[in-house]
Amino acid sequence: MKRTICVLFLLAAPIAHAGLGKYPSLIVADKDPSAPVPANAIRVTYLGVNGFQFETGKHTLLVDPYFTRVGFWPAALNQRIESNPKRVREGLKHVRPHVEAILVTHAHFDHLLDVPDIAKQTGARIFSGPTAIQLVESVGISPNQCETVQPGSVRAISPWTIRVLKAQHDRLFGKVPFERCTHLASDHFSGREAPRAPGEIEKRLMPPVKASDWCVGEPLAFVIEAAGKRIYIDSGGVPGAPPSVELGHAHQSEFVPWRIDLAILGVALPDSRARFAEVVRQLEPRYIFPSHEDDMFARFARGFNFGKLTKFSCLVHEHDKEHLPGHLILLDYFQPWTLR
Repeated sequence: MKRTICVLFLLAAPIAHAGLGKYPSLIVADKDPSAPVPANAIRVTYLGVNGFQFETGKHTLLVDPYFTRVGFWPAALNQRIESNPKRVREGLKHVRPHVEAILVTHAHFDHLLDVPDIAKQTGARIFSGPTAIQLVESVGISPNQCETVQPGSVRAISPWTIRVLKAQHDRLFGKVPFERCTHLASDHFSGREAPRAPGEIEKRLMPPVKASDWCVGEPLAFVIEAAGKRIYIDSGGVPGAPPSVELGHAHQSEFVPWRIDLAILGVALPDSRARFAEVVRQLEPRYIFPSHEDDMFARFARGFNFGKLTKFSCLVHEHDKEHLPGHLILLDYFQPWTLR
């Protein structure tokens, strides 16, 4: 806990951190955000942290939507936290009224805290790993609105085809933050299904209260396909663990990688920056958006500011120096951009 507080203190230290204005040539946005989405395109809207809305035609999909923006001190001191209904309502003004699905990369509060409320208000089904699903069910979401997925899972949701890949979470000082859900029975999340009496699982589901109760769970990445486009998204990772070979398909005994149009790569921590080049080379995307790089403790009213540990300028330098494939782009909060 002391180490976590120290790290979070460094994240909140009053050092200069510029916004998007420093990189105007990388910012992309639609000239007319209200125009219909073409049938052969996906409109991408950045919702902050690692949150996104994807639209094609009249169909909408969300990933990691999070609007509450828990403050620094409640997180640093591992205090009680909860979803803020007012901030969720404000955030949902930028989201379509009906959402078909919410994909969640892992169960930390900055990815999952608002998902139960958003699912209730939009009618969306929730797709994530076992820990995240159990946590949202523990706060009252019906199991009928949830579906557990794992690496290798494929789901067809209206026009969307979702492929699930294994991922890794970044480390701080060699340790994944909030790695275990200590407020829950350990065997409940061990991956082993011991025989239980009817209703026993429900009794074990204690709702999360503190920041650490929203533990990482099982990190996932997704490949989202629709309108002839493919988007890869994760929330970060570690060096030496690029996307798995499941990202391609066999053809005449040769491995043929899928074409990735947009790679959304989490870069919140040094681990993710260190693996940036290898992932970009693996995916060879047309566009690259470094995600989870904003100040997650700051409210939207402050505008976009880079997080203290992201060092976006280093990514720009590495992308140019190493001649990495794809165009590096930036998205501002709630400003749609259409991937054609």
